[in-house]
Order: sequence, then C-alpha cells, then structure tokens
Amino acid sequence: MQSFWARIPLASRLVLDVGMLVAMILLIDPHASGIAIHEWVGIVIAPVLVFHLTLNWPWIVQVTRKLVQRLPLETRINSVLNLLLFIVMVIAIVSGVLISQEALPLMGFKITGSYTWRGIHEVSSNFVLIIIGAHLAMHWQWIVRTVRRVAGMPPKRRNVRTAEASR
Repeated sequence: MQSFWARIPLASRLVLDVGMLVAMILLIDPHASGIAIHEWVGIVIAPVLVFHLTLNWPWIVQVTRKLVQRLPLETRINSVLNLLLFIVMVIAIVSGVLISQEALPLMGFKITGSYTWRGIHEVSSNFVLIIIGAHLAMHWQWIVRTVRRVAGMPPKRRNVRTAEASR
C-alpha cells in the first residue's frame, strides 16, 4: 500500500512547488510588495516548506541512507544543496521573524529587531535565492517532464538518428 504522501497527485506537487517559487519571488524585494506582504508571505512559507519536506521525506531518507554508499555525483550534490537550502531557509525565516515590523506586532508581539538580525536576514535571504536557482537547475528535467505529463503532452523523445536521416 502506498503512503499517503505517495498518493498525492503529481499535479498537486507541481502546484505546491510553483506556489513556493511565486512566494519566493514575492519575497525578493520587500519594498516592491510592501513590508506587510513580505512578512506575511515569509510566515506562511514556513509551514509550506515543512509540508514540501514531508512530501519528499521518503526520497530524503532514501538518499541519506545511501550517502555513505556509491551514489552518482549529481545525487550527492543535490543532497548537499537541499541541506544547505534548508539550513539557510530556517535562518532567513527565524531572522525575519526576529526583525518583524508589521506581522508580529499586529498579533501582539513586541519585537525590537537589531541590526545584527537584519544583516543576518539579508545575507541568508540572498543565499536562499542563489541556492534556489541551483535547486531549480538541478531539478529542471523533472520540472519539464512533470509539466509535460500534467499538461497531457507526450514525453519528449530523445534525438535519435534513424537510418534514413543519416543517408
């Protein structure tokens, strides 16, 4: 019997991933969206990130168990990249909460964000963007295949020369 997470349709996983990407784009420049939207999107993305990790937990466990074994270099790089992304995202979210100017005060929490936490937030957020770019690049084949499958398009065939084409 499949686990609950394995039964979540591919289209739903793709929507979740695209939603996270859109959220990250909204978070890039707090002045463009406004500080309140920036903070609320940052708060909402935390449980979405946990859901994303839970959804992919079987893969994480499988690859982690095999890290000491022989794995393709791409898989090892992907694992390290994912771990770095998780760590830097946690730092960005926690530091963002600690410098909140709108969301947490609205909920009754008085936060006095220091310049240190603001600097940590800016640096970690910039690293998040860089690592997300690498994460997207590492998963590009999956993204293309999934979009094609969800859109009902046939899988892209490899460029194979036929006997007629080589004449």
